[in-house]
Amino acid sequence: MTDETFGEQRVVLVTGASSGFGRLTAQSLARRGHRVFAGVRDVRGRNEKAAAELAAIEGVDLRVIELDVTDQESADRAVEEVIAAVGRLDVLINNAGGIFVGPAEAFTAAQVQAQFDVNVLGAVRMNRAALPHLRRQGRGVLIQIGSAAARVTVPFSGLYAASKAAVAALTEAWHDELAPHGVESVILDAASYPTSIGVNATMAADQERMAIYGDAFGGYVAALTARSAEIGGEASEVSDAIVQLVETPDGKRPRRTVVAPAAQYEAITAFNRAAEATATAFAADTGISAFMAAR
Repeated sequence: MTDETFGEQRVVLVTGASSGFGRLTAQSLARRGHRVFAGVRDVRGRNEKAAAELAAIEGVDLRVIELDVTDQESADRAVEEVIAAVGRLDVLINNAGGIFVGPAEAFTAAQVQAQFDVNVLGAVRMNRAALPHLRRQGRGVLIQIGSAAARVTVPFSGLYAASKAAVAALTEAWHDELAPHGVESVILDAASYPTSIGVNATMAADQERMAIYGDAFGGYVAALTARSAEIGGEASEVSDAIVQLVETPDGKRPRRTVVAPAAQYEAITAFNRAAEATATAFAADTGISAFMAAR
């Protein structure tokens, strides 16, 4: 994993590292010799056990830090802690997120705000905290963990899909705007894999409106559960892909990476190719090609 820009060891900050993709990624990167800072919210409360387990992994350079991506001060402190400890930050992995599941009508405005506060503004806060350091370095990587839902919105996942679509749009803007500063912004879109995100899903609060969709929602959950079990797949497929992005040399990382079962992968990849062609044609027609990074 030698790279002329980073050397053999990257300094990586992973948000949402208490469980799921974040935890698997932090562990995998540390075991591969990288210096990892695992951002965990509420390390002395509900995530105390997870934080202790991460900190107890032997023979690796992994440090747990308190990090709540819904708080700009917390985001700033976490990045400063990394810089103070190591003197640099090479890779920021914006993994922290949650999912709200149910009919779009049944979510209150406060719930919509809460979904975006973690999934979208969480990445915005972290990137705002990290970017001044990355620009001074003249290098660095922002990796957003997106979702296939940003490309294909299905019933009863509209709120989550909207938040991931927003992250995808921001990633595109960051990619082009930051390229002249030597900073890369990329996104990994994952299909549904078995992690704790589904178990911790937030349901729609308006029970009266939720009841209107009750039968359809129940059937949707049953169908999705049955099909997911049929398709299979391991969460480690996603963490492995994130590790590969971290270890890819500068300038070689794809703007978008898809991790999904074969049929879904082919469909989403085709969608991405068409989107790339559309973006290139649009830029040429509007005269802004010079401001777009290489595609």
